[in-house]
Amino acid sequence: MTLRKPPRKAPTRVVGRIFLLFLLLVLVGVAVWSAVTGQRIDLLERTRYRDLELADPVQVGELTINLTLERPGSPQVVLLHDADVAGGILWDRVVAEIPDGYGVARVDLPGFGLSSRIRGPGQEHTIAGMAEAVSGAMAQGLPGPAVLVGVGLGGEVAAEIAVSHPEMVSGLVMLDVDFWDEGGLVEVIEGLPWLGRAFTHTFETGGRFSTGRWAPHCDEGGWCPSVEQIEMRELRVSVEGTTDSVYGFVRTAQASQVPSRLDQVAVPVVFVHSSKGPVPEESVDRLLDEELPDMTVVEVDAWQTHLEAPAEVAAAIESAAG
Repeated sequence: MTLRKPPRKAPTRVVGRIFLLFLLLVLVGVAVWSAVTGQRIDLLERTRYRDLELADPVQVGELTINLTLERPGSPQVVLLHDADVAGGILWDRVVAEIPDGYGVARVDLPGFGLSSRIRGPGQEHTIAGMAEAVSGAMAQGLPGPAVLVGVGLGGEVAAEIAVSHPEMVSGLVMLDVDFWDEGGLVEVIEGLPWLGRAFTHTFETGGRFSTGRWAPHCDEGGWCPSVEQIEMRELRVSVEGTTDSVYGFVRTAQASQVPSRLDQVAVPVVFVHSSKGPVPEESVDRLLDEELPDMTVVEVDAWQTHLEAPAEVAAAIESAAG
């Protein structure tokens, strides 16, 4: 009689169980991290919006838009920032380079800087919604048409205003705008329900990696924020609802398809492209070939021209102003 040994468990089953155990531990860890981050958000964002002392606030519907008039003059220049909670403080070096006599104003986009926080996704977070809010603030707080200058998201908003309110725009300067950028892995995770809020805080507002996203090339010789700018950004991060507002922005489908209407822009357009920045040359060429054939393109050897080479931006403004 031959004794039969009990069958051994297949190695794949053992590996599978180990993997499931590892996955369970990861999920538990993520859940704990997300809960702890949520508590940190509540502790950090304690500044009440109504307690902020805004110099030139403008009421547009239910939104308060922070419009900072640096100086009066003509032509009028309006500066619109990228998707960063720091808002218009990032224009400091450009403001110093704009020639005397020009009127200069900075506008914080809805949900950013010191403008109203918008909790949850919705129309107010779209390019079209922001354009309406900014144009409404301009109509109340600034004289006559203006040269709109926008970087990234601000450039998309500026382009939309040039299309929807052409009477308010005398020139358009876009810096590192990619109308066809679909975002990366971080942006995808930030848009997730439940987990996305913690990631938004970590990468966009007051979390561990937010400074790196704000000044990613500081250690490589690029722009580094000053102590004053860091303090000003920390104030903006501390406003109640900041993370929820940015989280609402990343979860909102950008309903206004600006590229399909850019051929309606009738004012002089200058595009400033940072050659070492995130916008590929293909996007600039596509914009030039398909939408704005008369657009002037300026190449600058920088990661972020408006921060590293402000004189180039001032020159582009003069060109667009005619």
